[in-house]
Amino acid sequence: MSKPPVIAIVDDDEAVREALFDLLQVEGLSACIFESATAFFAHAAHSDFDCLITDVRMPEIDGLELQRRLRICGSSMPVIFVTSSTDDATRARASLDGATAWFNKPVADEALLRELRAALDRRDTATGTYVFGS
Repeated sequence: MSKPPVIAIVDDDEAVREALFDLLQVEGLSACIFESATAFFAHAAHSDFDCLITDVRMPEIDGLELQRRLRICGSSMPVIFVTSSTDDATRARASLDGATAWFNKPVADEALLRELRAALDRRDTATGTYVFGS
């Protein structure tokens, strides 16, 4: 039996975290929410997530640093940014560091879900661990 995907949501804005969580729940996906990158890294099983949705601008550890630290640890987890940042250099850095997608807030649900499905499907092909959206 395949393992269903679990999505980590890291955003310092509670309303955004809850909205993303609710969206994923409606789609039948499991998700865990974290108010900061520090809280995410404190989670004992942070490496068990199948995708990360995060903001760029957060206190202490921003989303780019979160992505960088994951890559240093050897994680290939897809990272999707949902942010109010419109800085092209920041977006380019996220992309160079392997971001799967970048959306400006507010994000259209279907666009986000389409990119999430694609990221999970690519991981499924590589790992054979689960099937999403079939």
